[in-house]
Amino acid sequence: MQRNLLGAIVISAVIAACATKPVNVADNTPLNPTAVIEQQVVSNGIKGFFPFENTERHLVRANMRRDESTFKGTGTFSGYLVGTRSDTEITRIDRKLKWSLNTKKEEYTECPLKGCLKPAKHPPAKQDEAKPPEAQHESGCAMHIAHTSFTVKATGQKKSINGFDTDEYKVAWVVDLRDKAARNTTSTLSMNVWTTPMTRAMRDTLAVEESYARAFSGAATGTGKQQILPADAAKLISAYLASSLKPGDLNAFLEAGKQMEKIKGYPISTRLAWNMEGNACALKETKKTADKSSSKSVPTSPEGLASGLAGMFAEKKTEDSMKGAEGEPILSFSVEVKSLKIEPQHDSVFTVPKNYKLVSQP
Repeated sequence: MQRNLLGAIVISAVIAACATKPVNVADNTPLNPTAVIEQQVVSNGIKGFFPFENTERHLVRANMRRDESTFKGTGTFSGYLVGTRSDTEITRIDRKLKWSLNTKKEEYTECPLKGCLKPAKHPPAKQDEAKPPEAQHESGCAMHIAHTSFTVKATGQKKSINGFDTDEYKVAWVVDLRDKAARNTTSTLSMNVWTTPMTRAMRDTLAVEESYARAFSGAATGTGKQQILPADAAKLISAYLASSLKPGDLNAFLEAGKQMEKIKGYPISTRLAWNMEGNACALKETKKTADKSSSKSVPTSPEGLASGLAGMFAEKKTEDSMKGAEGEPILSFSVEVKSLKIEPQHDSVFTVPKNYKLVSQP
């Protein structure tokens, strides 16, 4: 009798455990070739403004795409304001829809292909709020390019990075800038680039992304060759110099970076450091400016912190306005490719999970 009772208890316990254990449902959706592109971006921000790390994973077919990213603010302020944020977005050209997934809440929003129009619930932010710092200079003063030099050297060093066989290049890009008073500032961009020969598999992967871009926008985007100077780094440099160079000189400054096409192969790892030193268009600090800086109150809200942080950078002293903190570049930035291949993926990755709830656009 006791043996039968014990057996019944054991069976009941097993049944209860099976009832509470999550059931892994097999994914029976078809497997189809998919371009898989993964990379990691690390930036210290311009002069420390909003440093971050971003890990991206893109699954791409000719008429659909899934973008996953994990963005992490790594500075004291960016970590507080942003923290770690994960985003997943599915774009379906064939269905003319875009879905944004909240994987934590198991919710999603649905928008037309070009995105939803968000109603203005709050007054627009001030133009200078949370704006990255710009180089400070005398009012009405502008620099022009006096001389540029570009050197690239294959070091002969080789190593395997994420399964790619790579060769090392050292790059030095120096631009001398001068103002009307013949004062000079030198911009120095040094890069350490590891490239790999373009293989058939890599070309096929990039061709899929190009095909998707063409279907989405109706125009090719030139993804067949990776830019040696990362586009996000170029934007940060451009924003910092926007008020110091005339548009023509700014364009010429960035165009010089095209000489980096001398580097052979596809960049797998790119690390750069950029700095500026000199006194061209130097801004003279006045007592009024110093008093204004010292009288600033400390903001307590996230919005106030972001705005105040931008203000602190905008009011740096003259000797720090054209270069980073001692021993630190104005900008350090790195991009590393983790994956670039064609592999089979289930069709389900391009659809919203059935248990997700549709919610309205915030």
